[in-house]
Amino acid sequence: MARRKKGSHRWYKAVHASALHQERTTNKRKDFIGKLIYKLYHHLENNVLVAEDLSISNMVKNKHLSKSISDASWGTFFKWCGNIAERDGFHFHQVDPKNTSQICSNCGQKSPKKLSLALRTFNCQACGTSLDRDHNAAINILLRAAAALRGERWVATLYEARNKNEARDKGLQRATQLTLFDATASPSL
Repeated sequence: MARRKKGSHRWYKAVHASALHQERTTNKRKDFIGKLIYKLYHHLENNVLVAEDLSISNMVKNKHLSKSISDASWGTFFKWCGNIAERDGFHFHQVDPKNTSQICSNCGQKSPKKLSLALRTFNCQACGTSLDRDHNAAINILLRAAAALRGERWVATLYEARNKNEARDKGLQRATQLTLFDATASPSL
């Protein structure tokens, strides 16, 4: 379009060709998202999907990642997951992403230093667990969603949730149910 005279026949032809290309790209993206959600719920027989409640509008402000985030259509994916779950009787739950990759999924201790994104392995200094950072975060997200689905209130850190006396002091109901798992058995994804 930049090489055409604005308002000419060739300019309108280029505008139409560009619009068709963008429409095809949008349709391919929507088709992929729809098929992926259908596969997750129906073919893999999952009745619950869990994700982080990301603030996508803030993430798009990062000039290095904005194009990739926009191309992935996370907002559309999360919206459709919720719509299909509601329509078909499944569950879609989004949890607070705060410290999911900073807390050990095995013992619940928070890392003393904030981990940079360059570190891809989470090494717990308390229990010695070593996991991929994303896998550790996925387990924490799963545990937070499990607590929410059981109707429990999630405490700021897993350590506080394991200490029943502190949980009772904070006024949490049924503090005995806040222990999500013991240190020996960790859920596998």
